[in-house]
This record gives sequence, structure tokens and C-alpha cells, in this order.
Amino acid sequence: MSKETEKIILGDEYDDALRDALRAVLISSGAVGVDKIWGVGGSQEIESLVVRIGSDLITIEAETFIGLTVSGSKVVVEDIAFQVSYLS
Repeated sequence: MSKETEKIILGDEYDDALRDALRAVLISSGAVGVDKIWGVGGSQEIESLVVRIGSDLITIEAETFIGLTVSGSKVVVEDIAFQVSYLS
């Protein structure tokens, strides 16, 4: 049995208040950093962070023209998005 996955766009990638809210939610959730990547391609800039929350791997991406996204286990991603919306 595989877990359902989801990807949610939280908002603009340059929104510092949104990033702060996400950071606070990740810290309170006990997230542990697994991998971090940053790169530029033409006019696109992308940051990617993979964290472990419990047994789930969650990916957070900030990409030009896309926004700040969180993806992974549907239940965890929806909970993160809910908490971030409450804080921001």
C-alpha cells in the first residue's frame, strides 16, 4: 500500500512572512534537514529542501514563477499548509 502524495503551492517564493511561518511550522513539527539544493538556470532560481518529519520525507521548493511549494505525504503536507495559513 502506497501513501497518497500531494503538492501545495503556499504562495509567492519571495514572501518573507510566508517563509518565516513555514520555518516556524517545520521547527515545531520536529523537521530534520536531509538535503538542500540551490541553483540558477536562465531567469529561474530554485531552492529545494528535503526534511524528514517522523517517517515522511517532505520537499519544500522555492522556484521563480512557481512559488513556494511543499510536497510529500498528503496528510503531512495538508497539515503543514493549514498551520502555515494560520500563522501568515
